[in-house]
Amino acid sequence: MNDSVMFQGLARALTAGTPPVAWPFAMWKNCFVDCPVAVTSHLQQFVGRQMQEQVQLFTELSHEQNPSALMTREAAFLQQAALAWNNEMLEIAEMVQSRLLSATQMEQPSEPAPFARAA
Repeated sequence: MNDSVMFQGLARALTAGTPPVAWPFAMWKNCFVDCPVAVTSHLQQFVGRQMQEQVQLFTELSHEQNPSALMTREAAFLQQAALAWNNEMLEIAEMVQSRLLSATQMEQPSEPAPFARAA
């Protein structure tokens, strides 16, 4: 083992447990590219499903003869949609949190870096 301070610091820097050099760039990419794209995609899928369910309900309600049943079913759908929106916001918050935290976490390598073995 070399006793040079430079080589010891290099060996420590390349072992697991230290943050990667590129983590600010990963954080920037997560904040301004990955998270907005993932959130937008998630919201588009959710809104698409909700619109499809609303159109299906309108189709079913077009055959309804009783106006009070029509209003009751629409109110029930709106209540269900509000609860679904709440759950969707919680899912998005968890997704954003996990993506932002993953940018600051270093992935554990399966084997040590080549310079770490030399130290």
